[in-house]
Amino acid sequence: MDIRSCSITADILNVLTDGKKHTIAEIAQIVEVSEKTVRRHIQSLSYRYPITTFKGGIERGGVILEKQYIYQGRVRTKDEIDVIVEALKCYQKECSDVGKQNLIKSLIEEYRMD
Repeated sequence: MDIRSCSITADILNVLTDGKKHTIAEIAQIVEVSEKTVRRHIQSLSYRYPITTFKGGIERGGVILEKQYIYQGRVRTKDEIDVIVEALKCYQKECSDVGKQNLIKSLIEEYRMD
């Protein structure tokens, strides 16, 4: 993958990290590439990230990235999230503070994908 292609991919992910549904045309305009290029990159990204596309008219069609994969504007992979959850579970077992245990439990629920 060349540098320009990586840049386009990063720009598309950046658009999708707001958790909102975007149309292909909207993404193409923001990233300044053709709609065909956006479709190709979305297809490639969908193998690594939980990206959903919706077919339909102006109001119904679009692309969205699942919100639980977005953390402070950075997209997390499923493997990264799984590691975070496992680390939280380990810490929860060792922690004796009930308040912290409850906080850890809520964080695990927030990150857990199953």
